[in-house]
Amino acid sequence: MRMCTRHWVPVLTVILGTLSAAQADTEAPRAGNVTDTRVISEASDGRNWLVKGGSFKEQQFSPLKQLNDENVRGLGLAWLTEIDSPMGLTAEPIVVDGVAYLSLPLSIVYAIDAASGKVLWKFDPHVRLDISSSSSHLSRTNRGVAVWQGKVFVSTGDCRLVAIDAASGKELWSSSFCDPKVTGGGDAPRVAGGRVFIGYAGSDSEVRGSVVAFDAQTGKEDWRFWTVPGDPSKGFESKALEVAAKTWSGKEWWLQGGGAVWNALTYDSETGLLLFSTATAHHRGDDMDPSEGAKLFSGSIVAVKADTGEYVWHYQVSRPRVQEENFHILLADLTINGRKRHVAMTVPRLGALYVIDARTGELISKKLLVPDPLHIESGDANPNAKEVPVEGCGDCPTVHNWWPMSFNPVTGLVYLSIIDHGLEPPELPPRPGKLLAWDPATQTLKWAHDQPIEFNSGVLSTAGNLVFEGEGTGEFAAYEANTGRKLWSIHTGSAIDSVPVSYSINGEQYILVPVGWGSACRLMRPSSWTASREARYGPSRLLAFKLGAKMAFPYPTISIPPVPKPPEQFASPERIQHGAALAGRYGCMGCHGTELNGSGAWTLNGAVPDLRYMPEQAHNEWYAIVLGGSHRAQGMMGFGVDEAGKRAMTVSEADDIHAFVIEKSWEAYNAPAVP
Repeated sequence: MRMCTRHWVPVLTVILGTLSAAQADTEAPRAGNVTDTRVISEASDGRNWLVKGGSFKEQQFSPLKQLNDENVRGLGLAWLTEIDSPMGLTAEPIVVDGVAYLSLPLSIVYAIDAASGKVLWKFDPHVRLDISSSSSHLSRTNRGVAVWQGKVFVSTGDCRLVAIDAASGKELWSSSFCDPKVTGGGDAPRVAGGRVFIGYAGSDSEVRGSVVAFDAQTGKEDWRFWTVPGDPSKGFESKALEVAAKTWSGKEWWLQGGGAVWNALTYDSETGLLLFSTATAHHRGDDMDPSEGAKLFSGSIVAVKADTGEYVWHYQVSRPRVQEENFHILLADLTINGRKRHVAMTVPRLGALYVIDARTGELISKKLLVPDPLHIESGDANPNAKEVPVEGCGDCPTVHNWWPMSFNPVTGLVYLSIIDHGLEPPELPPRPGKLLAWDPATQTLKWAHDQPIEFNSGVLSTAGNLVFEGEGTGEFAAYEANTGRKLWSIHTGSAIDSVPVSYSINGEQYILVPVGWGSACRLMRPSSWTASREARYGPSRLLAFKLGAKMAFPYPTISIPPVPKPPEQFASPERIQHGAALAGRYGCMGCHGTELNGSGAWTLNGAVPDLRYMPEQAHNEWYAIVLGGSHRAQGMMGFGVDEAGKRAMTVSEADDIHAFVIEKSWEAYNAPAVP
């Protein structure tokens, strides 16, 4: 309570003033009223989508069942909101008391009336793109916000955690959580117990990973758990890191870094633990032998006390010679071999589903979701658990990515999207995708649905025996949860890389899905892997569906721009090939796509342009852009100067990369027209 220091104030006034202050402190905020108590008590309600995953268990499950497998064919478009986002949408909306909060690339946040689609406010944190290539890259996608006690929290590519007033959209505070000269943020924060938790990317560079907790009211850093040890000469931040340091080796191993917490954080309200996934150790390619040592806590699931950051347990899925990256963690109560277990489930990149005791970190079971096409025996490097052999893979290609899976406690099944590598020999990309229904208690497949594109959306399941997922083709579909039978679908005209959610207003259940070609995969992979040709040109929209809605769907008019005629190619095949290698070395393909197979347009409004579509002026300004950094404000660094420990690009190297760009431009220019 607030204490009055003026001795002459009447006692009654003091009492009344104290009561008013206490009432003000506990009064619910006008908007964004999310608390621990409310998240827990409303977990079985379903009217809102208060936190990532719908509840603290992050099951991506809605207990609503007004919409079900018998009436889903009556689903119609309730409203549509156009979103100004040239880099698409990747986020999972949060819905609180009739307001949907959605983040965009560049960490722009919208508040939208969840019954009508009307935009209530828009917030722009004005992310800087001129700091480094890493932070510029990471600014181009954002996976969602958190809402807590009247505040909306968003992380930025330039390493800020920003708190926004949920009612007005005004900034309240901003705190730094990483170094934008070498990395950046962009994943959805998590909030519990009055703390905001966030991590950052960086395992593909020499960045030391950590997860950070901030006071939700003030933005002050509360604690930080480093996922890999630092320089031993400077001491260790905790006893856990001192132990972890013994699992690293090599000359100056502490410079290697890795263990980024860029994606998955899950708060367990039953244990008070924060569980998070870490990425691989960075491979420097010199004397750092990736086969030596466990390199803790990289490639692991780690549990710490949410209020203090104190280490509790870890389970490592990476092992010598096989580096694994971890993603979404969901919690559930399963009966396994007649015993009820509180478990954490995750599917890392190589595609094995792990079931782990959420209290102790004990491995209960693990099994590959697809056959091992390489027939490589795998081991287990976890020192804390009894060895449980995995059936299959060592160096398999990517099977699973960051998109969250769903657990339906009614069917007892996990639903997730994977990349199908087929039978031996492995198919060449682009590979098909597959939506799986998997029984985690028995580690058996229940059903599977084939998909033409390997990268698709997150999954939502409901108590109405339904599973919803979007595809890179632009199709959004509902499946019968127990059989996999497709019951309803709509072609939206835009690739879907986001996460659908469900909520209820005035007794009517809504399904809400952002559409528009997004995610970091569109930057780092050929566009044909992540979207069909037309769907990549579709608009960014927020779509809401409900039973009986009659709004006609405004299918977008798709306009595929022509490739401008490139300049003459004078370089030799050897120099073109050298330019391709340099484009990989300098990170060009990390933003403009593998083999420069980019977005299919020359865009300058916040998106990353497709270099094959360069106009004549850009070709003429090549040196100024690539070496001089004339477009640094838009996120294109100048590579002609030494920066962040990287050697400056020479004029000859710039010429060879330009020759490679011209070659790819001619290939696109001469490609047969597609109707």
